[in-house]
Amino acid sequence: MKIFKLCFLLGAALACLVLLAAQEVTRAAGTPGPYVLTDLGTLGGLSAQAQDINDAGEIVGGATNTASRLHAFLWRDGSMTDLGTIGGNHSEATSIGDSGHVAGRSQTSASKYHAVRWSAGAATDLTPSSDYAVAYGVNDIGQVVGSIDNWRAFLWENGTLTMLPDLGGGCSHAADINDTSHIVGSSCTPQVNQPHATLWHNGAAIDLGILPGMDDAGATAINSFGQIVGTSSHMDPETYEITSKAFLHENGVMTPLAVPSLEAYAGDINDSGVVVGTMRAAGGLSKWHAYVYADGVATNLNSLIPSGSGLHLAYGNAINNAGQIVGTAFDAQGRYHAFLLTPAAAGTPVASVGDALVIEGHSGTRTVNAMVSLSTSASVPVSVSFTTVNGSAASGTDYEPASGVITFDPGETSRTVALTVNGDRVGEPNETFVVNLSQAQGAVIGDGQAVVTIQDDEPRISINDVSRNEGNGGTTQFIFTVTMSPAAGADITVNYATMNGSATSPDDYVAASGSLAFTAGQTTKTITVAVKGDKQREPYDTFYVNLSGGAGTFLADAQGLGEIRNDDR
Repeated sequence: MKIFKLCFLLGAALACLVLLAAQEVTRAAGTPGPYVLTDLGTLGGLSAQAQDINDAGEIVGGATNTASRLHAFLWRDGSMTDLGTIGGNHSEATSIGDSGHVAGRSQTSASKYHAVRWSAGAATDLTPSSDYAVAYGVNDIGQVVGSIDNWRAFLWENGTLTMLPDLGGGCSHAADINDTSHIVGSSCTPQVNQPHATLWHNGAAIDLGILPGMDDAGATAINSFGQIVGTSSHMDPETYEITSKAFLHENGVMTPLAVPSLEAYAGDINDSGVVVGTMRAAGGLSKWHAYVYADGVATNLNSLIPSGSGLHLAYGNAINNAGQIVGTAFDAQGRYHAFLLTPAAAGTPVASVGDALVIEGHSGTRTVNAMVSLSTSASVPVSVSFTTVNGSAASGTDYEPASGVITFDPGETSRTVALTVNGDRVGEPNETFVVNLSQAQGAVIGDGQAVVTIQDDEPRISINDVSRNEGNGGTTQFIFTVTMSPAAGADITVNYATMNGSATSPDDYVAASGSLAFTAGQTTKTITVAVKGDKQREPYDTFYVNLSGGAGTFLADAQGLGEIRNDDR
């Protein structure tokens, strides 16, 4: 672009920064999503992490192979390729440019990590004399930046490794480089443990500062327009609690992003100013949640993908100019998954399935309909696959398994999936199973999981708690009420027996046991327990009445608590 050529001619990094930031940036319009979620798979092992994506949709990261070794990968058009190592067991790719250059790290035969660039299938060791180095960024002309021994930022270009200057503290870290050779990262200042976000250009290091109230900052990415994102943090010296804020630096000003979290990190920014990152939040399989930030609003990416995917999006690592996002997700077993989110085209129907409830019945079968709907009609047929999956309900026993394909004719927006539930006379808790949507054609999946609840309709039996003063002598009657709802159509027998708590029999109460006979239509019975009074000052005591039996019913509350209150002064 012309503006970048002008920057090179000026030769002043600060002036370039101001000019870059002053350019008009095409902004995102509206909240992103929904997205099509793709699990990129592995190299034969159990885990993978995606680190970067270019505008061609090529993705790089690290994945385990059949030997459980982490190897750098390149994912293109649905296929994952092992980029190999430079002699050691492990490697990982961290960045890819639009021209296909890939940067990262690899172990050598001496088990040392060196910075590496992969180009046209060949790996180049960029730091052959280092003890530890990682390449974090690469641009379209093949320039590579990273960090080498003892946290020193470097630029590699055409076989030459150049150490970048720091801000006076003796250490630095380079995280990204754009196509005009603007490099961002962090650099130590003379103040101990206070690195600042840093921009390098034409050999000069520019201090971008920190956010107010924070201790340090680091820049992680820069786009073609010179917009920079990163994170500024503070650690409480008393509690060691960390507060981190994602920031955007443009027009010479560092501004915190409105991410609703006490710990938020910015990972990348595209040329539309859309940011992806990671924030700490409640819920899900991890405390970390990937987010996308557009038009001043941060949105948890887990809310923009089909439910029922089995993946929790934890780290948002990179975004390209098509709005595709890559990162790392967790499954219920704690395994890492490399993911790709692809935005659905405007006007694309969103397929969702709604929850359903059915009363089980005492025999035979009942049908429950799960409603599948499209957010908007289409002019061509739309199809989506469905399948049932056990929850607390078991297929073949509580319900009949089902799977198939639903087709929406042009103009249709709703269809139903008929599911069969088996009735019985067993008293049991309500049970659930799920219906998952997948493989949508002509649509994307929104709410892709319905919970079907089988409501048990056998009588529920419960017993109440009783709390009374014990009295100064004789006995006090503790009357427990046992209720059944609804009434049974046949005779029901429920057993009961007392059990010691802090109160013991025979000292504090008279043990009792027996059975209650509910005739058809009866809903209430009582149990009386005699509690012995005394004139001793003592803490409150407790005992229990436990229910059992009741075939053909469900013991919803099978334990009554008897609290003996001391009334002596």
